[in-house]
Amino acid sequence: MPERDPVLSGPGDLEDYFERGARPREDWGVGIEYERLGVFLDSGRAIPYHGQHSLSAILARLVARGGWRPVYAGGNIIALDGEGPRLTIEPGGQLELSGAVHGRLVDLRDEVARFTTLIQQHSEPLGITWLGLGLQPLTPLSDVSWVPKPRYGLMSSYLAKTGTLGHVMMKQTAGVQINLDYSDEQDALDKFRAAMGLTSLITALYANSSLCEARPTGYMSYRSWVWQNTDPARCGLLPFAFDPKASFSDYREYALDVPTMFILRQGTYVDLEGLPFREFIRRGFRGHRATLSDFQLHLTTLFPEVRMKQHLEIRGGDSGDPALAVSQVALWKGILYDPAALREAWELVAPLSWEERQSFHREAGRAGTEARLGKLTALDAGKKLLGIAREGLASQGEPVDLLDPLAEMLDGKGACPAEILQQRWLGDWKGDARRLVQECSRLTLKPYEMPGGSLAEDY
Repeated sequence: MPERDPVLSGPGDLEDYFERGARPREDWGVGIEYERLGVFLDSGRAIPYHGQHSLSAILARLVARGGWRPVYAGGNIIALDGEGPRLTIEPGGQLELSGAVHGRLVDLRDEVARFTTLIQQHSEPLGITWLGLGLQPLTPLSDVSWVPKPRYGLMSSYLAKTGTLGHVMMKQTAGVQINLDYSDEQDALDKFRAAMGLTSLITALYANSSLCEARPTGYMSYRSWVWQNTDPARCGLLPFAFDPKASFSDYREYALDVPTMFILRQGTYVDLEGLPFREFIRRGFRGHRATLSDFQLHLTTLFPEVRMKQHLEIRGGDSGDPALAVSQVALWKGILYDPAALREAWELVAPLSWEERQSFHREAGRAGTEARLGKLTALDAGKKLLGIAREGLASQGEPVDLLDPLAEMLDGKGACPAEILQQRWLGDWKGDARRLVQECSRLTLKPYEMPGGSLAEDY
């Protein structure tokens, strides 16, 4: 085994793993992982991976025009590397911008604008567009094709045994994840606790998955409900996050006890048959010994609402239109990167018991902004959180107007995107797939204008 991937002799070898992710405040950045759903313009049906009019055809166009480097698995393109950002593919063909780390929100905003415009430019000639929704709204699960990525084959087999909606999660859902830094253990755990406490509120505010197979789901964020029925061992809220004495070791112990899906050896995934990672370290598996890279891979298969790697990843929000997606990042940065805002935001949810947190988490996905958070509705709590985030952004010298899409939604219709979507689908759209596609693929961030060239040419 190469020295750069040391064999783990025991859990103690991982004792300082999360500490090594600490960064001084002046080096903090923020990143976005933004997923969108590919559909045909004329029908709203999910696009396949293979074929002349498909996801693979779009990826090939991006490679041919230069600037993107393909990543292959078995002869199939499964990702594209760029200078900073990366384009990755989720199991059902959802296309994800895995953005670069940015010190300024305006740079992240411009990255999202470039990504959405570029993809649209290379999709429309093929009769394809991309929806900013949290769930495929029209296509049945069985009609969504699997992306031919070996990791996904093992995941699908595993998750078929752990919950009722694991395949829905993999093939039909889309979200926004926000990546944030920390300066030390205490800073990380303060952010982790606040984010875990507030994430259900963000689920309610940004809920955007009320339709499935052209019918209302009964949930504003069906995506949230899907995650709650995927795998209880690796999903949901984590109770130890709310212990004032919580530490990195608590997350490490949690990770060690979660069943391991797979490891990677010489380019091939090995099914570990659900052996807890702690046991993999202790006794190995069929001649394989646990390594540091195995642990890092294992961490990517844990899906709590807030995930810890060597940074924090917040996972509770549905996908949305580009401006609304960027506002999610701005909201979290405003809250978590300003000490006063962090304390004030935490106070919104600090009094809740574990049972109340769990109840609100369930209710947020079902009712969206009408869910009850103690004496407040999610709408009222969201307005308070929005004010806190504005002050936090201002103190950091960040543009507060990036929160305007959220403010317009909360102060205007007072409803989450899912409620508006459902009303329109049942009302003036009259179940017209073309109307849905037209509205939900709209690019609300203006193209980033570079001197001397178009957006696509300068990505």
